[in-house]
Amino acid sequence: MNEQPLNQITISDLLRLALPLNTAVMGGAEQARRTVEWVVLLTSWGAIEEQVQLNDLVLIPPSLQTEISDATFKQKLALMAEINVAGLLLFKPISDDIGEQTNRLNTQLLIVPTNSSVREVNRAVAGLLVDRQSATSERGMQLYRTLSEMSREDQGLDAMTELITKLTGKIVVVQDKRMEIQAIAIPQNNEITLEPLREMLQQRDELPPVLRNRKAAAHARQSHWQQFLPIENVGRLVSPIISGDRARGYLSVIGPADQLDLLDKLAVEHGAAAYALEMAKAKAISEAKKALRGDFLEGLLAGTMPRKEIERLEGRLDHNTSQPHAVIALRWAAPSAYSLRRLETTVNWVLNNHSRSALVHVYGDKHVCVFQQLKHAEDMETAHELGRRIVEQVNTEFPDGRLVAGLSGPAPTLSEWPQTYDEALQAMQLGDRLQLKRVVKFSSLGVYQLLVQLEEIPVVRRFTDQVIGPLVAYDEQHKSSLVKTIDAYFDHHGNISQTAESLFIHRNTLLYRLERIQELTGHDLNQANMRLALHLSLKLWQLRP
Repeated sequence: MNEQPLNQITISDLLRLALPLNTAVMGGAEQARRTVEWVVLLTSWGAIEEQVQLNDLVLIPPSLQTEISDATFKQKLALMAEINVAGLLLFKPISDDIGEQTNRLNTQLLIVPTNSSVREVNRAVAGLLVDRQSATSERGMQLYRTLSEMSREDQGLDAMTELITKLTGKIVVVQDKRMEIQAIAIPQNNEITLEPLREMLQQRDELPPVLRNRKAAAHARQSHWQQFLPIENVGRLVSPIISGDRARGYLSVIGPADQLDLLDKLAVEHGAAAYALEMAKAKAISEAKKALRGDFLEGLLAGTMPRKEIERLEGRLDHNTSQPHAVIALRWAAPSAYSLRRLETTVNWVLNNHSRSALVHVYGDKHVCVFQQLKHAEDMETAHELGRRIVEQVNTEFPDGRLVAGLSGPAPTLSEWPQTYDEALQAMQLGDRLQLKRVVKFSSLGVYQLLVQLEEIPVVRRFTDQVIGPLVAYDEQHKSSLVKTIDAYFDHHGNISQTAESLFIHRNTLLYRLERIQELTGHDLNQANMRLALHLSLKLWQLRP
């Protein structure tokens, strides 16, 4: 970490560590590096040579500034430039003429907000000149108070991040727990290439090891970590944004590795604490909205909520329920090491980048349901796309978990949501029984819609046992695969070559197996009725747990 000598204070240091955050600067950029040796409060326009010296910062109170004309002010400005003061600090705006004079004289002019106290500004500058470390610590606390106030006023992450960048002169990045960038602010003089930086920041492996585990990050003794990034001469200070018992995100201050200093360290520490308040507030709002969605959906789907109550909650949803909707039902196949809450988090993350809004709810700790708004009644493709993206994301995040999911729709009106939801559940349950690794569409269930209604009828179960039972027993006894063979045969519409190819067996081997299947079941595959009976009994058998 770069530490400037404590006895050397520049105009740039004043702006970062002492002056009000919205101080305006006029004059040559090189003057920002001018050393300031002392601060002088001008008491009159007479005998200026006796009041100020080389490298002084001259404070001009509002009463003095208003008592002379612009022409006289320009004369006094030229005199102080001749003395070679470090700069002038004003408490009131100036005219364009004076601004032009400032640029011609190559003098630094600092203009603090009009509500600034002369006494407080004088005290802050003198304090920095006497004790840089204490002034820097005070600046860090001031930043925290300001950020906290911005959070209370709902100014948002972007405004808070811009403030830290303005103070530090560094790139500031706020990320969520998934390493997604939520806010980024870049200083005007930035020379760091942003695209490789963005890509690097979104890699969890680039975090210090302890921060990669969100619970471990929350209990670590350090408050920030310093890293050299895999970009030439670029470093960062990173701090976890902690809420509760885990890190909810990460705050980074990024700049040339040799220019990260004490203020940057304090900014990342205090900034992370302020962002924790912002994220906790956002989470509380999210939980309130989630509870409202849950009350609305569960009451609507159960059919127990009075119409007036439905309309009352509907009006508070911030979601257009008058549009057609599709419904997706999802859960983990049992047994699973993952909770429905983690599945809900993944679904919400996918929805953040999806074209249509949706209501998401964990229903009765049994499954996650998604009611996705459609553009129009024929627009099921966006729902299919959402389902595919959810499956892809779940497979990426939980490679050893198995998702079961069902999709139905459209539901043109709110009154049809319960029926569409029931259909999505049926599709999900069937997908689980058949161990399908995709979102099952209710419209694709075909004959299964009938079979699920028949499977528990005793005569149907006896028929299934009589037809498929011998094949199952034979497979268990001989470690063969007759059930798999007849399933492939039907999947390929009785085409011998395609069936043999899908099973990776010779055509003659397949013909032998089919003969054995006909002997064991008593069903001739050349007779349409018997072939249909065998096919239906196979599907009924596959429905069993």
